[in-house]
Amino acid sequence: MFLGGKILNSVKNILKSKIPKKAWDNWFNTFKIVKYDDEKVIFSVDNPFIKDWIQSNFKEDIEFSIKKVTGKNIPFEIIFNSEIQEKSKNIKKTSSLLEKKPLILSNLNDEYTFDKFIIGQENRAIYEVSREISQNPGRYNPFFIYGNVGLGKTHLLQSIAHETMFNFPDKKVIYLKSEEFMNDMIASIKENKIEKFREKYRKKADILLIDDIQFLIEKKGVQNEFFHTFNDLHDSGKQLVICSDRNPSELKTFHERLISRFQMGLVMEINKPDTLTKYIIAKKIAQTQDFNLNDEFANLLSKRINSNIRKLKGIIIKLSVQTKIFNKDIDLEIIKRVLNEFQVFEEENSQYSICEKLFDSIEKTIGINKKEILSTSRDKKIVFARQMMMYILKNYFGKTVTDISREIGRKHSTVIHSTKKIENKIRAGNSEYKVQYNNILKAVSNHLN
Repeated sequence: MFLGGKILNSVKNILKSKIPKKAWDNWFNTFKIVKYDDEKVIFSVDNPFIKDWIQSNFKEDIEFSIKKVTGKNIPFEIIFNSEIQEKSKNIKKTSSLLEKKPLILSNLNDEYTFDKFIIGQENRAIYEVSREISQNPGRYNPFFIYGNVGLGKTHLLQSIAHETMFNFPDKKVIYLKSEEFMNDMIASIKENKIEKFREKYRKKADILLIDDIQFLIEKKGVQNEFFHTFNDLHDSGKQLVICSDRNPSELKTFHERLISRFQMGLVMEINKPDTLTKYIIAKKIAQTQDFNLNDEFANLLSKRINSNIRKLKGIIIKLSVQTKIFNKDIDLEIIKRVLNEFQVFEEENSQYSICEKLFDSIEKTIGINKKEILSTSRDKKIVFARQMMMYILKNYFGKTVTDISREIGRKHSTVIHSTKKIENKIRAGNSEYKVQYNNILKAVSNHLN
């Protein structure tokens, strides 16, 4: 009889040869053997979704691999982390009052947990750091997450809150949006209860998670209050997690001392999911809606939706409703109609296509071509075209500073300076800038329709 470890290595080697590398990296990195005998082979993985996915998609491959190694048709079973299950049972035995303490301070969505966060290679690192913080608060302090809308920042933030309360039911976890922090502060000032407000956030909280910190742009009074709250918590070794739609250096009007504190911990960008991850997310969303989304259409959606997972969810819900109302199976015509309603164009999937269309549109409207924009020329007209392109990519198409820096070949600081300059000119009512901006957008719109 083979030893369990030898069996697993042999099975894994055969599986690896049969399964695409990307699928292997995504699904089998926590695949372990728990038990092996002539009756059954038992494997374990991290969570029930990975278990279901492997069983649904790789059952025959695993059976083939086991038979190849053992020479027998031995059945197998996949379980997910039994220690977590046992821990959950133990925590439920604690007093109800203790169990509720963190929940009283946090308004959380039950759907936003680590088990329901789809992990792709592009965001495995930020996922692992988030889990580490929930198991070892203070390990990375502060932790600053930033990225475009709809990529899962709030999901990660609330997952940290859920998991921390699970692991440390005696700790007080506060999750809230920066707007709620501001409103709470204003109400406290009006009611002459500012000291009670400060005690709540600075003394009573063990872990503070602030979402959408960019809302405090130009709100200097609230920034100042948050600065002192940040200092008190950090100096006490209490965990801070902050979320934003932009890098700390892009938080306009934020005091430098606050930005420097955001940057002294771990700053990570949540990246756009790749096509495979979006495919998996689409299938999972459809499953929660009790909606049969076949592989072909899930693949189509994963290619057509650029990155916004909220939009992907909205489209799948709309498709589900359409098929139920009209009692009709989903087809390509329905998908195209719903995609048009959500203003999803084929080019949305390709950042390269968007940039090329924008290069063409700027050349037609301003007379500066792609080669000139990418050059090092400091000619006034070329610099204007280059800065306008950066501004449109960021503010119209929602590209990150990192995306733009890569596409235009400029440093992050240059991108930030350029976009701010154009924004200030347009806000100030500069007619030349506004006219050129509108003309370029009109030309781009013609390309995308």
